[in-house]
Amino acid sequence: MSNLGARIREYIRDSADRKLTVGQVTVSRLAFFGLAAGILIAGVVALMVVLLGRREKGLTYTRADVVSGYTYRMKDDRLSYRTENRIYLYDAAKDASTFYPIGGIEGYDSSGSMTIVYAGSQFMIQGAKEAKALTNGTILDVRAGKNYAALLFKNPGEDRDERFILILDKAMHSVNQISFKDSEVVAFGFLDTGSTELLWVSTMDVGQFTEESIVRIYDCGNDGSMIHYTSPFYNQTIYHLYLSDRCLFMVGTQSIIRFDREESGFSAERDRVRVYGSTIVDFRAGTETAYFIALPVAAEGEENSLVRLITISETDDLWSNVMQKYMPSPVVGAFLFNGSICVFTRDHFLQFSYAGKKLMDLDSSYSPIEAFRYGDGGFLVMTEQSCYRVTLD
Repeated sequence: MSNLGARIREYIRDSADRKLTVGQVTVSRLAFFGLAAGILIAGVVALMVVLLGRREKGLTYTRADVVSGYTYRMKDDRLSYRTENRIYLYDAAKDASTFYPIGGIEGYDSSGSMTIVYAGSQFMIQGAKEAKALTNGTILDVRAGKNYAALLFKNPGEDRDERFILILDKAMHSVNQISFKDSEVVAFGFLDTGSTELLWVSTMDVGQFTEESIVRIYDCGNDGSMIHYTSPFYNQTIYHLYLSDRCLFMVGTQSIIRFDREESGFSAERDRVRVYGSTIVDFRAGTETAYFIALPVAAEGEENSLVRLITISETDDLWSNVMQKYMPSPVVGAFLFNGSICVFTRDHFLQFSYAGKKLMDLDSSYSPIEAFRYGDGGFLVMTEQSCYRVTLD
């Protein structure tokens, strides 16, 4: 060991005396190696600064294959939008885009497993050889589920246009046709229970003194038979349903109404939480708790900078809580993401814990005008010019 140390010291003394020619400049070998080491260290430090800076920033933006400037829908982690002659489907999780030529359709809906289009009395599920037509009716709207689709159409009657909903399977075969002659259909959609698929329909009746909303639920896997019929909800419209392992939540313009899941269907109403003046934009279920993100309904010409977290118990111990946070600029998207609240505003990205602690507050790299969440993967952010996949580092 002592011999090795002596040889190293001798090499250093020798290097100090020896000269190297670099271009037209003569320097000592030791000075040359020192300069090279300094450049190497500086490069490593610069690289660390870049990497650490990117990590500290917290978000990674990647350009997505989505054309800006259209009306977008996000469903089952798939973004869809319609141009003049095509429907584009962008799978955010796979970062893959496909399209269908559509010609002169009037409307469509798309889920993770099917797309259905319609025009007049004709409709088609993508993948079918040809379109089909209703014998006597005009299609008003459609919904795509996992294995089933639903068509809302009107059939002229003697007194008024009678509304129907036709349930179809993927082969466009009729499963059930339901009449709503005395009610106005205001919303409908599908719920996937894992073992079967449910169609829910929200209707509104205008009585002598008040409005009455009724929700009916049909089991598509059992010939579309009705399995649930609610008592009237007065002076509010039910516009969305959410399903967890324990509960069913009906979201209305005034309240969130909780029902428990039972072997044969759903219980009677168990709890009701007031949400008047807010719209529910995201939902996540925990083990014994359900979480909802609510945004206040802004008046025409006004912008919203407030985000609410509504927490509702799913156990026999009934309770709820509302927490609200004011944002530094107008909100373009608010989401429940991996156990936290994530908010995109016009010029910030913010993250909060469910308890309200601020975890992150960043200036946006881009100026978003719209944002969507896809599963647990990340977000899609729209700007005036482009679309980006955004992941949280």
